[in-house]
Amino acid sequence: MASPVSSCPAAAASHPSSHHHCRGVRPAAGHSFSPPTRITLVRWTPPRHGWVKLNFDGSVHNDGSGRASIGGVIRDDHGRVLLAFAERTPHATIGVVEARALIRGLQLALDHGWNDRLLVEGDDLTLVRLLRCESTHTRIPPAMLDDILWLLDSFRVCEVQHAYREGNQVADALCHEAYKAAPAARLWTPGTAMVPFPVWEKLEDDRRGVLHQRVRA
Repeated sequence: MASPVSSCPAAAASHPSSHHHCRGVRPAAGHSFSPPTRITLVRWTPPRHGWVKLNFDGSVHNDGSGRASIGGVIRDDHGRVLLAFAERTPHATIGVVEARALIRGLQLALDHGWNDRLLVEGDDLTLVRLLRCESTHTRIPPAMLDDILWLLDSFRVCEVQHAYREGNQVADALCHEAYKAAPAARLWTPGTAMVPFPVWEKLEDDRRGVLHQRVRA
């Protein structure tokens, strides 16, 4: 999962397990004071032994281009890339585009025979909570939800979990590649052409366990 490693107000650090807390410095008299900033350190982590992980993302580009794109990557329990994809998709709401990315990733996993144990990870919290039966709020039509549930049921074991955007950067980079590149769908597997350099950089960050800051007021 894209695991939140620590969360801290201002300059403080707080690991979910260590519970190390610090208080911010009090402002000097006469100086304004802003609420403390919360910083969460996030990194991508590989799935458990014997599992594969799908990270997916969808982007809607409100720049007048009328473009939307989807991307995703499937990796094994050593973090090795099994498959990556980047495609343009018809412009729609972000909820629908995110769901299209998930559907495409699930289809590709099944097409390539990874139907045993799959961990699915995305940064659309609304969709993830819906699929985990934690909420009934939805941004997708019922037929699309039915398609997703049917695909999830096609795996022997399948789990869905939320990732912060900072832990989903490879899928996000693939979305950007689809936006910039020709309209044709792009698919990468081991032994085929190298993924674009911006995607490779994010893959290397994940492989090395690089921490990314998630800043919130």
